[in-house]
Amino acid sequence: MQQSLEQYFINEQSDFYNYLIDINAFKRPKTYRDYITRLRYVSQLYRLDSGITSEYVDFIVEDLKRTMRERDRYNTIKGISDIASGLRKFLQYAKSDYKHIIENSVLAQENEIITDTSISETEKDAVVKSRIGQGSFRQRLVDYWHGCSVTHCQTHSLLIASHIRPWRKSDNMQRLDVYNGLLLIPNLDKLFDKGYISFDDNGIIILSDFLPLSEYRLLGVQQGMRLVHIETNHIPYLKFHRENCLL
Repeated sequence: MQQSLEQYFINEQSDFYNYLIDINAFKRPKTYRDYITRLRYVSQLYRLDSGITSEYVDFIVEDLKRTMRERDRYNTIKGISDIASGLRKFLQYAKSDYKHIIENSVLAQENEIITDTSISETEKDAVVKSRIGQGSFRQRLVDYWHGCSVTHCQTHSLLIASHIRPWRKSDNMQRLDVYNGLLLIPNLDKLFDKGYISFDDNGIIILSDFLPLSEYRLLGVQQGMRLVHIETNHIPYLKFHRENCLL
């Protein structure tokens, strides 16, 4: 089945959102989500993916001006101006090779840890392995959660050790802190990593509006799911995830 036009942007929107945050594009958190909302509207009419060009951005803007309708809240002069700004930011993201830059940044952080003479070899090994959910960090999560932090699945070989506050945005203490970790089945891990789900201070799941409910259903995710338990030490990490990672 051929994917919809909108799906091309959905495939990019999580990385685009993180890109905007990483470059500190805006002062207000709401603005980041407003940009995603505008481009989701545009993506229903035009293909938006990593192959976008400046010529295509110009075409979209001019085409929207030609088809302006008063009944549509985006098809006003101000609305199209906002869309043009969003498209330029998306073009900037596409040209930046963001995913490659992030990988290089993580490797640089790992190298900095490895060459730090103030850190013991044991700690270096633990911190580096924690990035991919291995070593002592994973074992401590297994000992703490016993199974999936949400579904209770106890087949440990299927579970992924995931940081709540992302590894690259944590210090070494946070990278090894058991309260900064969840043990999740693969579909929940990927949704959490991409910012499509998070959890409130009571451990109840939050679903992002930027993924269709049909996709959540296909992945077996629904409202009412929750962490099997939660402690006070989890709350600052969950707050960071909601404010900086949740779409």
